[in-house]
Amino acid sequence: MKPAISVIIPCFNDGLYLGETISKLKLQTFRDFEIIIVNDGSNDEFTLEVLKKIQQQEVVTVYHIPNQRMSAARNYGIERSNADLIVTLDADDYFDKTFFQKAFNILNQEDKIGVVSCYIRNFGLNKKVFKPRGGTIKNFLFSNQCSMCAMFRKSVWLEVGKFDEQMRLGYEDWEFFIRVTANGYLIKIIPEVLFYYRQTQKSTLKNDTIPNEKEIVHYIIQKHLNLYKKELAELIIKKQVLYTESRISWQNIKKMIVNRLTARYK
Repeated sequence: MKPAISVIIPCFNDGLYLGETISKLKLQTFRDFEIIIVNDGSNDEFTLEVLKKIQQQEVVTVYHIPNQRMSAARNYGIERSNADLIVTLDADDYFDKTFFQKAFNILNQEDKIGVVSCYIRNFGLNKKVFKPRGGTIKNFLFSNQCSMCAMFRKSVWLEVGKFDEQMRLGYEDWEFFIRVTANGYLIKIIPEVLFYYRQTQKSTLKNDTIPNEKEIVHYIIQKHLNLYKKELAELIIKKQVLYTESRISWQNIKKMIVNRLTARYK
């Protein structure tokens, strides 16, 4: 009998934290899931030893591939998954024990919701809390409003064309969510801190994404150029573009902020 959820975990030299991540997964109140770890070309002996031990556990399957970065590793794992619902999780992070049950319930109730995530608490080098908004395509064109560690329908992943494997430096989650919402699906954020994101010196965001942000954003815009043109024109016509120049009055800024927080952007 196939599981309800497949948890996909890419791993690159993450042996130090992987055992903790798996242990936290097993605390989930929703128990019907499999765990697929994709070893993305790890080259340290400690991680390889940890993977040998973990793959002996009943609900865990480990695949080994050459290093191709996050998009390719996630796609590889999802292609071999058995469930209709996918949870993507990084090897050094974890969810609150209630996340699977809460996200599962939401996806079962609303067909137009394609992805479910939650508020995020950083830990480690940084201890901030982030509250993404989710929503529609208008919420995702100019910023990412959902964590990649989320639950989504495998059918949606197939429909929008999987993760873009050319994106090796980060923001592949943002680009994926642009396609999801452009296809008419909503992204739902549970307004609770249910995901814990470890901050280390090894962070992809710190080491790859931020230093190459201009190049990555240019790639995203060029890939979705017609979509950006259409949506930007609509925002300008409806006077919902927030200017940053000092000449605009505070009253207008306040009005546009209110517009962004009300039904127009939900």
